[in-house]
Amino acid sequence: MRHEIKHYRDTYEEFASLLSYGSALIEAQTGLEAIDQRQFYAERIFCKLICHGISLKRLSPSITSTTSPELWDVSSNYAIARTLIETYEALAYIACESLQADEQDFRIALWKLHSEERRAEMLRLIGTNNPEEVAIQRQVFNLRESILSHPFLPQVNKDLSERLRKGDTPPYHLSRALRDNRSGINHDYHKAVIMHLSSHVHTHPFSVHQLFEFNARQPECLTLMSIAIQYSTGFLAKAIVGMIEIFTPRVPELTPQQEKVLDRWVELLKNGIKML
Repeated sequence: MRHEIKHYRDTYEEFASLLSYGSALIEAQTGLEAIDQRQFYAERIFCKLICHGISLKRLSPSITSTTSPELWDVSSNYAIARTLIETYEALAYIACESLQADEQDFRIALWKLHSEERRAEMLRLIGTNNPEEVAIQRQVFNLRESILSHPFLPQVNKDLSERLRKGDTPPYHLSRALRDNRSGINHDYHKAVIMHLSSHVHTHPFSVHQLFEFNARQPECLTLMSIAIQYSTGFLAKAIVGMIEIFTPRVPELTPQQEKVLDRWVELLKNGIKML
């Protein structure tokens, strides 16, 4: 049991250290204008990711006593971890790659259109009379037309044009496998992480039984709680590396220990864990 407690504490503190650095990185941009769309969206998406990290840290247990009557909510921790990772995916697609201006503009427009289509559909489903619906529909039309005439569109697979015309715009024009390849992430590892987190997020028999079978401070439950933090630490590390590249020299200095943690997690995400 001592080993599990030490492992959990080390995992928690490692995550907390990177989270603190990420918060400081955001604060370093306060009052300064973004020089381009890449910086503008990077700062906002990364801020969202940090907020998820703060929530995960608050919800994760602090090991301060030898007994505890509390019920640890594994599913909620895993849900936040999955959301944090999905936020990284948006950050990587919109900002972490250094792109030509036409592709950068195309990605942002596609991402926006996907969002506006969903807003319009939600309003349609509830039968709203909100006058904002007209403005949203106009925004959808204008974004769709700009993408269909965009100079980068011919470089994308032909199926996307058809999906655009049907109002079925994806958030990304690249598959997760291709995005992982461009980001230096092992796709099998990324896929396994999402599947593992989802197995607890969804209300399957497996996740329901575990909620009541594992009590606070049991070794198995400590391991489960630490896994959500570990997965999040890896993608938080990738996000920080990307942000440092985007905002240098306006970034805080990393401690030697933080540099080691970043290097280790970036390497793990690159190679996966099959050979470990």
